[in-house]
Amino acid sequence: MAGQKRTKTKYTGVYFNETTKKYDVKYNYKVYNPTTQKNDYKAKWSYNLATITEARAELARLQTEGVKAEDKDITLSGAFDLWKIKAKGQNYSQVTLNNTEQHMSMIYQFLPAETKIKDITEEVYYKFCSDVRSHNYADETIRSINATFRKLINLCYKKKLVKENILDYADNIKTRSKEDYRVISKEEFDEIDNYLKNNSFYRLGVNCYPKYRLLVNILYYTGVRIGECLALTYNDLEEFDYYKKTDEKSVVIAPSSQLSEEKHLRGWRLIVNKAYVSDIKITKDPKNFKHRKIPLSPAPTRLFMRIKQEHIMNGGNLDERIFSQTHGAVNMMIGNVCKKLKLPEYNCHEFRHTFISNLISKGVPLPVIEKASGDTQETILKRYSHMFESDEVMILSAMQDL
Repeated sequence: MAGQKRTKTKYTGVYFNETTKKYDVKYNYKVYNPTTQKNDYKAKWSYNLATITEARAELARLQTEGVKAEDKDITLSGAFDLWKIKAKGQNYSQVTLNNTEQHMSMIYQFLPAETKIKDITEEVYYKFCSDVRSHNYADETIRSINATFRKLINLCYKKKLVKENILDYADNIKTRSKEDYRVISKEEFDEIDNYLKNNSFYRLGVNCYPKYRLLVNILYYTGVRIGECLALTYNDLEEFDYYKKTDEKSVVIAPSSQLSEEKHLRGWRLIVNKAYVSDIKITKDPKNFKHRKIPLSPAPTRLFMRIKQEHIMNGGNLDERIFSQTHGAVNMMIGNVCKKLKLPEYNCHEFRHTFISNLISKGVPLPVIEKASGDTQETILKRYSHMFESDEVMILSAMQDL
């Protein structure tokens, strides 16, 4: 009721209307706007209340019930709860439940859990896709996050909890297929490694390249995901000692050495049991919740031992993370080095792709690759099926020898 004069009373939100000689009540509240990622402040009015007692009672009603209908609109977290009911009813595997829950924790970084499904417009979806991509997740992770997000919206539409399905006209996020990933040759990796060895980049008075060199060596020789690598602490690299039981002192050997057939084997390995998300949160578990140990080649082992010794000499704690960089900083560094060397601009995930591809080409059994990579055999076959084409020749040769 615009154009009328109101005066404040001693009760916040209760006004005396000089025109009608009655009381008006204003209830202020806020609604999250996923487009701007800020709160929109709104007001709800009630007019022509005869006494101040009635006005105060009406204000109390508005505060507790005035926007109750809106509050019942399903949110992202509510949609996830709905999906979990469906998943349990249809006996989805525990791995699917765990993975979806992990994807939701990633989604909540970009859209709060209380975001209402009806407020997710085409523009909100595109911004969400842009934010996810700018976080420098691997394309495989982006696909998984996007698939989880879309299945929640589709579920809400099928349950008639929203009037329209924005996915009917919003273009799906585009990610690279398996054919788009490149394998980093050993010669190219050596160029990157030598560049980081022979050059320097100082930040806050510290040369960053020695740790970057260790990082790319770990990525290349172990195939860990970038989030798993960034979460590593100094205690997550451990010595191992096994095979022959003799009194002879064991030696550290390279896997290609002939001594591996004669000597007791000793070396280092990575413990992968967590993944870095942000400085605010490091997730408890890696993707697929697969904890694993990966043997470390001599090259990154030597780099690590030097950096660890320097860290201890400077009074460092072994529980601290080795790398303080973010996903984006690492990808940018690798891209810049590749530019200077006039190489293709590789990203972090292509180191993992290279590692798994190398294991396949060397004939490492699929169960062993699964154990080292943390991917399921189904995923490995799906993503690297082109690497198994030579198996057909093996089958034909075997049949000819019958």
